[in-house]
Amino acid sequence: MPLADRVGLTANQATALGLAAAVLVPAGFLFHPLAGTGMILLSGFADTMDGMLARSRKQSSMYGAFLDSCLDRVSDGLYLMGIWVLFWPDHHPLAGGLVMGMCLISTFLISYAKARAESLGAPLAGGLMKRAARIIYLLAWSLAVAAIPGAEGTVLWAGALLYLVLTGATAGRRMFLARALLGRDGNRPGEDREGAAGVVPPPAPGDA
Repeated sequence: MPLADRVGLTANQATALGLAAAVLVPAGFLFHPLAGTGMILLSGFADTMDGMLARSRKQSSMYGAFLDSCLDRVSDGLYLMGIWVLFWPDHHPLAGGLVMGMCLISTFLISYAKARAESLGAPLAGGLMKRAARIIYLLAWSLAVAAIPGAEGTVLWAGALLYLVLTGATAGRRMFLARALLGRDGNRPGEDREGAAGVVPPPAPGDA
């Protein structure tokens, strides 16, 4: 990471930068859609950097992976909160809040289904709306809102409903796969699987 080395950026600093940018996403969207989009882009880039820096410098740890996943969920919520700001005041913000709340639930369920299944020894991976895909979707969605004047409401609602369908389908697929994997396993929840030794390996970067 030549750029990070030149500026002396550490993995922890990249994590802090990503979280700080995520916190500013709602305020950015309150100012202008492009400002909010820029904050999502910066946050997502910093989140990618922290894992790469930790691995390249051999500073990876189980707790670091755990903390990174927790902070990713915080960022996910702030991104969607920022999108909700765009519904105010002219695009049915209360109904938009309900839909965005459902989007938030389906987003968290994608990550939780994977984490819970793996804690029971059933490895889950893949799905259309992994975290990287969700960030790309949000970037494209918010850019479309800014780029199509006069149709902001239509773009907002179409994007919200499509996001809900895609994330709901991804979460549903993971739950279906978990049922298939756990259903043929004789272990009860909490018991160790052979080879797992009761320890869940850290998630693959960006695969939540």
